[in-house]
Amino acid sequence: MMRRIVEFVFAVACSCAIPLSGAWAQTFPSGPIRVVVPFAPGGAIDILTRVTSERVAVALGQAITVENRTGAGGNVGAAMVARADPDGLTLLGIIDSVLTINPHVIADTPFNAIEGFSPVAKLVDVPLYLAAHRSFPATTLPDAIALARANPDKFAIGSSGQGSPHHIAIELLNRSANVRFGHVPYRGAAQSVADLGGGHIPLAVGAFTALRPFVESGAVTLLATTGPKRTPSRPEVPAVSETLPGYAVTSWLGLLAPAKTPPAIRTRLAAEYEKALKIPEVIERLRQAGMDINFVALDDFGALLKSDYDRMGAVVRSASIKAN
Repeated sequence: MMRRIVEFVFAVACSCAIPLSGAWAQTFPSGPIRVVVPFAPGGAIDILTRVTSERVAVALGQAITVENRTGAGGNVGAAMVARADPDGLTLLGIIDSVLTINPHVIADTPFNAIEGFSPVAKLVDVPLYLAAHRSFPATTLPDAIALARANPDKFAIGSSGQGSPHHIAIELLNRSANVRFGHVPYRGAAQSVADLGGGHIPLAVGAFTALRPFVESGAVTLLATTGPKRTPSRPEVPAVSETLPGYAVTSWLGLLAPAKTPPAIRTRLAAEYEKALKIPEVIERLRQAGMDINFVALDDFGALLKSDYDRMGAVVRSASIKAN
């Protein structure tokens, strides 16, 4: 009798498992997945999406291609994804400034930064640093602020461009410390950091990968990181917030899907990318590229995006910043 009961229960369980399995298969699309990167190959977001997507493709058993669609400071690629079908087969590999700064400084941005996308996950932070040439007469942030306060507009800070995250970091520093550092916008971080290394400007904001050769040669000193706290990759460098509480300008990279992409699809994608970030080879590759893994998924990522959008908008408006 007991054997018949067990056989019956097993049969019922199996019959239930079949439609459940089919239902799960229906929640995740089949076919190749495309990750649109709105910047040229070789940049941080391009490296991140390629390194992680290679592992996710194996886990899903589906091809994932990275497609670089450049233009308008990232707006071209972002708009393409915003218009795509919400089927999970098109994703956007994004740097935060495209969504949190561009809409505030570029007229007629062709997408809604908040409502035009569904959050998948933030994957990493890319710390920015305030760096000084060795000829600059201060080696700490408090001393640099004191110099700027005593000599308004005498010392200029180079950035990657007008309206860039680097520019936002400079403006927020001026307002938080009640000082006036000058601003020298360049066409890209490589140019500003090169001029810093050559002593043509006293200060610059940049990522460590760009600053590294000048730091290692002794030409440049890292005064502080602009994030809310010290970074795992450079824990010896203080955060600006240690001198100016509440200061934070962080650049992050992540993945978004078109608006209305089903939660089940985004949940699966987020889980697989999180697994990829735990692979030792991936961790080391990203570390070498100056990235700190900081995974935030789904609704929490969406809340972060909205918070950063509002905060950056306030800085842009108060400083009357416009893109070149």
